[in-house]
Amino acid sequence: MACCLCAKYFLLFFNLIIWLSGGAFLSCGILVLYRRDLHELFALLSYDSDYVPSFLNVGYVLIGIGALVFIVGLLGCCGSVRESRLLLGLYVFFIILVMGGELVVALYTVLLGVEWDTKLERTLQRRLLTYNYSMPQRFEYDLDVVQKQFACCGIHGAVDYYENMDYKISGNRLPSSCCNDLFNGACIEAHSYRIGCFTTINDSVQYYARLIVAVGIGIALLELTALMMAVCVCRNTKYDDEFD
Repeated sequence: MACCLCAKYFLLFFNLIIWLSGGAFLSCGILVLYRRDLHELFALLSYDSDYVPSFLNVGYVLIGIGALVFIVGLLGCCGSVRESRLLLGLYVFFIILVMGGELVVALYTVLLGVEWDTKLERTLQRRLLTYNYSMPQRFEYDLDVVQKQFACCGIHGAVDYYENMDYKISGNRLPSSCCNDLFNGACIEAHSYRIGCFTTINDSVQYYARLIVAVGIGIALLELTALMMAVCVCRNTKYDDEFD
């Protein structure tokens, strides 16, 4: 009995954390939808990609996960306080559902990492060969925004523009987004950013990926612990639910 009572209060504590994490996911999703400066980055990375999601999809997924985790945490809190078999049963079901979703996300992340390492870099380099100076399209606009935002030039540097036809026609002039200061109204390699965008973006992605993996493992362990405690409390609840 004492063990069950201890599990009940630990379950309540863990679910308060899960409930708060659901609110954090919701906040991040809403923030993502309103962060216009990141839209171009996701748009650039998603060109000819099978796995890189659109920016809006990332925001909607975060909001969906946040809402589900928020509900799960609320069920866990209410179920542990009332010692309700119904609420705890729903809680166990949703916890298993969330953990299954996290497994799917983990597998998707592996596929995304494989594409990132093998395909994305070459794809962007190939598209850079057709960068149009005189008639910029959506790709040119997205790349310009990313180059200014990350203070970078090309994929691995200004050298990526050497085979571009417009670069040769314009007298070895780089896109203006490659330079912080223009020389006689033109961007030349001597004044261009030295770092390629792929290196800069990759450093940021690797940092946030490690952070997300660490947080994900922590949440998964928390959910597993809460699941076992919920089963313990549910099995030791002797009375039927009364909602009068």
